[in-house]
Amino acid sequence: MVAQQDPVSREIMPVGILESADGGFTFSYFRRVMDIGGFRPIFGFEDLERRYTSSTLFPMFSQRLMNPKRPDYDSYLTVLGLSKGAPPLRVLGRSGGRRAGDSIFLVPEPHVAADGSTSTDFFVHGVRYKSGAEERIAALVEDDELALRPEPANPVNPRALLVTRDGGELGYVPNLLLDYVHQVRDAGAMTLRVAQVNGSDTPLNLRMRVRLEGRVPSRYAPFRGEEWATFS
Repeated sequence: MVAQQDPVSREIMPVGILESADGGFTFSYFRRVMDIGGFRPIFGFEDLERRYTSSTLFPMFSQRLMNPKRPDYDSYLTVLGLSKGAPPLRVLGRSGGRRAGDSIFLVPEPHVAADGSTSTDFFVHGVRYKSGAEERIAALVEDDELALRPEPANPVNPRALLVTRDGGELGYVPNLLLDYVHQVRDAGAMTLRVAQVNGSDTPLNLRMRVRLEGRVPSRYAPFRGEEWATFS
């Protein structure tokens, strides 16, 4: 999924879906962009109702990938927890594809199997807003069990979920995954564990990756339904 963050209000707005299909790539806008006041189409995708197709990844998104020829590319993949040769959409989804100077980023769709079992990885957000979180994260190791704590008084999002370890606050579930994570949490039998802790030289938004596993209610699918309908 492709989203934008308002530079003033910091509100996060889902705007479209980027997919791989038939050996190429497609991009379509969500119909909900019509409800976003002052929405400006993404450069290169000016027609809101068109389904864009390409045999190669669109420049707007390929430019968000690190050049594999860079000497630090393998280290970059290691930070993301990916192996060499990872597909471009997997790299974009894991990294977020952010670039300095614009507000576009990407969120991967969580995997849901036919039997309702589900799993996803994500980097914990908002580490900088929690005092002592960096030190607490540095003390964690892979497979450490984590917990989620609702924060209904959160002034930005009353559905916010804090990631914690033994009561210590580490950061937040990314906003665009909140509906999905609430569904998994409410279904019960959810586990949340540390997947990877990166060093202090790593940006805070890539400091700790976690893995969530559980189940979703029957017929539930993330980023699907009328709210996520596209023009084409």
